[in-house]
Amino acid sequence: MEPDALVQCPYDRSHQVRVSRLPYHLVRCQQNNPQVSRTLATCPYNARHRVPRGHLRSHVTSCPDRLLLELPPEHEDTARTAREPPRAWQPPPCREDWDAELSELELEEPPPFILKVTNGDLPVPCYSSDPAVPPEVTAPRRTRPWTAGPRTGTVGPWMGIEGP
Repeated sequence: MEPDALVQCPYDRSHQVRVSRLPYHLVRCQQNNPQVSRTLATCPYNARHRVPRGHLRSHVTSCPDRLLLELPPEHEDTARTAREPPRAWQPPPCREDWDAELSELELEEPPPFILKVTNGDLPVPCYSSDPAVPPEVTAPRRTRPWTAGPRTGTVGPWMGIEGP
């Protein structure tokens, strides 16, 4: 149907409305005419069809929009299979066996990782009393960087400005 074609409003017979504006008009007219809206029923196939409640059953059987929603007979088999619940998903068979790969490699326990230390040079703990321990192996003194040096009141070299 053309969007500019005029149709008659079911709530007020004096209203002529364009087809493109009919849904908006029906909502407004239904609110403005509550007595008439109680006597009319809405078609389940097309909400623009408003018919008297007594004639709804005959309208549903002969509604032109009903034909668009019904499936042709050759598609009934597809519709029946579509209603069946889907089967549970099963993963494809796995082709990898991680346990077998591990037994083939026979890995040894790797030594613990310590930064900048080779296998033979493990450090002695910092609380050791051994005087032979070099100072770079022991833990550094805990000092705050802003209190490490004497306060001279100068701007630091990190600013790119030398003091007096």
